Amino acid sequence: MQKRIKDTPFVFSLSEFSGALADLGVMLPLILALISLNGMDSTAVFLGIGIAYILVAFVYRLPIPVQPLKSVSALAIALGLPPVIIVTGAIWNAVTFLGMSFGKLDKWTMKVFPKPVVRGIQLGLSWLLFKSALKLFSQPSSPWQGSLFILNQAIRWSWVLIVGAAVFLLFFLFWKRDFAALGVVIFGIGISTFHMGLPPLSLELSFPKLLPLTPTWDQLWQGLILLAIPQIPLSLGNSICATADAAKAYFGDNASHVTERKLMFTMGTIDAFTALIGGIPLCHGSGGLTAHYKLGARTGGAPLMLGGIFLTLGLLGNQASTQIFNLIPFPVLGVLLVYIGFQHMLLALDLRGQREWITALLVLTLAIITSNLAVGFISGSLFYHSWGLLNGLLVPDGGLA
Repeated sequence: MQKRIKDTPFVFSLSEFSGALADLGVMLPLILALISLNGMDSTAVFLGIGIAYILVAFVYRLPIPVQPLKSVSALAIALGLPPVIIVTGAIWNAVTFLGMSFGKLDKWTMKVFPKPVVRGIQLGLSWLLFKSALKLFSQPSSPWQGSLFILNQAIRWSWVLIVGAAVFLLFFLFWKRDFAALGVVIFGIGISTFHMGLPPLSLELSFPKLLPLTPTWDQLWQGLILLAIPQIPLSLGNSICATADAAKAYFGDNASHVTERKLMFTMGTIDAFTALIGGIPLCHGSGGLTAHYKLGARTGGAPLMLGGIFLTLGLLGNQASTQIFNLIPFPVLGVLLVYIGFQHMLLALDLRGQREWITALLVLTLAIITSNLAVGFISGSLFYHSWGLLNGLLVPDGGLA
């Protein structure tokens, strides 16, 4: 098997590139906000993501995603946390998941999160993707808050962006499905250039500093309480179990090496690296894998190309990287999120029987009520195992089968 994995070729094509761009709808709003609102260093942020994607490309040779830790990022933005506290999120993530990988605790996570719970997490994530899309639709950045006049009719720019991106998405889905994300991104960049022109780019080679942010014990404690404890259960469910499950659903035996233990290792490793250079906490994610796969990515070529883009932008440093990504309007990214959320829901179609469906829908319901997947999957797991104990149906080894 190892020989087959190493021999899996990287494919560099338009469909792979399109699939690589498909997850930007989740990533860009978070990283741009962390840079502009929390003062994270853009060089460290983009370089960290670039190196992480390149590492993942060579380890898995499949389009395994790299994403900002969503709960950590949202809390950091909402609380206005300084960069040094945000970096502690990466430190705690590295310690936790490298420890779990070396401690061989992957079998424990599979027992805690059986397939119906994983499917519930994926349904809940679809709901959160829809919510994120609605936020991107309703809160466009300042250049897009006015109206476009067509035949003396004022049409809000947000509607122009949403409808235009939807038309491009549908056109490519019916014509060349694997180019759909690329087509939507090109539409976004094109209409931005039409509306605002190209921004002045200041390109200057720069490198991150080693250990630029060294937290004190008090800051590490704050990061543990504020960021790590709310995020780690969610990461176990979505970044580890649900990602391994989605990889097997999409790639079958070719994803046999995408195991919970290996995902723990790569996730811990990339967070250790980003902590060293002052970047943001990163993770994997089943939604990102759906985005890459459903919009064209099939090999490690996709993460390798995306990693190269982020690496180049990180080395250019200064404001160039954020200026380039700001050319893609948020409502355009929201259209991609709606499509990805719908595709992600389809993973639940293999559920069978009352026990599995009720468990998954419980996780989804609690995620909707609380906007917190951790509450949903912990409750769903307790419910699933309690049902099995009461009815004598508990799967002995607690696997996902």
